[in-house]
Amino acid sequence: MTTKHFAQLVALIFSLGGLANTAHAQCDPFAPVWATVTQEQGGDRPGCRGCHIGPNPASGRWFGDTEEDVLAYFTSGAGMILVSGGRQSRLAEALGLVDGIPPFMPRFAPFDGRYWVDDPDQGLTELTDLGNWLDTIDF
Repeated sequence: MTTKHFAQLVALIFSLGGLANTAHAQCDPFAPVWATVTQEQGGDRPGCRGCHIGPNPASGRWFGDTEEDVLAYFTSGAGMILVSGGRQSRLAEALGLVDGIPPFMPRFAPFDGRYWVDDPDQGLTELTDLGNWLDTIDF
């Protein structure tokens, strides 16, 4: 195998890997939501880690520590009440997905936190990702 053929093979493998990651994100609508909620809270972050997600939450409802725990909390645990109704759920209202209902910060949220947003200039699709995941909720 020549160096040129090897380089072409490597390029193909990397592009297939990228397609696989994209396909995984499309197959798992919770993955981009997980990416948002696991950002460190505070600053310019809308994350839930430290308060609702982690081994020892600081305050409020505890969603779990791992992606599987948190997903189970919302789909088969105590958090079902928060996502019931999908795009019209209590979670959708709280995070600003429901038109006409302003988002709100939890009682103990950091003062320098921000709401979830869609901002094409920054490449943020947080509300769209949330809506896509909530569309899969059917209870």
